[in-house]
Amino acid sequence: MKILILDEEFPFPLNTGKRIRSFNLTRIIAQKHEVHYLAYGEAASGSFGEMEKNDMHPIAVPNQIPRKSGLTFYFRLLTNLASQYPYIVTSHYSKIFQAKVEETANRLKPDLVICEWSPYAIFVKAIPGIKKIVVAHNIEGKIWERYYENEKNPIKKWYIKRQMLKVAGFEKAAFGWADGATAVSAIEAEEIRAYKQTLKVETVENGVDLEYFRPDTNKKVKKELSFVGSMNWRPNQDAIQYFAEEIFPLVREKEKDIVATFVGQDPPPHIRKLDSIPGIKIIGQVDDVRPYVHRAAVYIVPLRIGGGTRLKIIEALAMGKAVVSTRVGAEGLNVIDGQEIILADKPEEFAEKISILQQDEQLRNRLGVAGRKLVEAQYGWEKQAEKLERFLNKVVEGR
Repeated sequence: MKILILDEEFPFPLNTGKRIRSFNLTRIIAQKHEVHYLAYGEAASGSFGEMEKNDMHPIAVPNQIPRKSGLTFYFRLLTNLASQYPYIVTSHYSKIFQAKVEETANRLKPDLVICEWSPYAIFVKAIPGIKKIVVAHNIEGKIWERYYENEKNPIKKWYIKRQMLKVAGFEKAAFGWADGATAVSAIEAEEIRAYKQTLKVETVENGVDLEYFRPDTNKKVKKELSFVGSMNWRPNQDAIQYFAEEIFPLVREKEKDIVATFVGQDPPPHIRKLDSIPGIKIIGQVDDVRPYVHRAAVYIVPLRIGGGTRLKIIEALAMGKAVVSTRVGAEGLNVIDGQEIILADKPEEFAEKISILQQDEQLRNRLGVAGRKLVEAQYGWEKQAEKLERFLNKVVEGR
């Protein structure tokens, strides 16, 4: 099978959930099939080289995606009000990318085109004669709905509502252009089917490298909490700020010397400022997140916005950590509250669960063993790639 993948970037280095998922699934698929990966990027980059090394045949298009800062960014947000498409589509669309997609499709004549993020379906809308799959890492409309629900500023709320409606409309149209779609959870697969009932949809869950992310029984835990996630992603920014301002003060009332460490790339200035709160540490990007997770007694996921399933939770469970998460954070994962994970939504409840786990080593260990057992059974990358391969064949063969 010959496959052409379209994406916003080459998924390397592996420092975001989307990159980790895209790279690992594509790497395994490329061992059996001819894969070509077309994305914004540079042929001289390390990311391009890593894709070549793993037989993913990268094709680079000079980056056209505008920066999310400065006056021009806000001007683009304002002018997008006149567009039928949401900003996540217009900011990624370029005639150069469109031309490269059409030229590559004509030259390679692939059996299948995979849009590795739903906004990239815009590039295959008018391409005939090729099977198309849209990958839903999240239901973007749901994310914008949660932005809207959690926004307090009335002006921002007004703008977010308009983007929310555009995103939902675009997603519905995009799945209509496709022959198949993949979701990361059964919940989101059903939501996609509601857009187009005849669409073939498969659930391909997130996975984990079970050898790399292992428990470290020799590591002595500290009175510390840890969180790992890209800080340039708005749902993670909201989670960190929410925890630091509304949950952590309640935790400190009972655990006065406890520390909360947040690790992830590109923390913006308003997140960096949280480092001034006693006990809060904003680390930024690191080469290896495992030491920060291993040494913490409890892993936290205070997400209020998001969709899909959390790679951060799967990796923490693989490392045998006790996890406290909101229900939004754990959404789509096959976990049971009190068995592999602790769920809490209100600040007071979240703080109380952290305090209980800090004081109960036996409970932490029991959760850690159960969590590791779960990911071993269900969340290895090889198992997910096998499911994906079967689905790709099904779409190409029209079954």
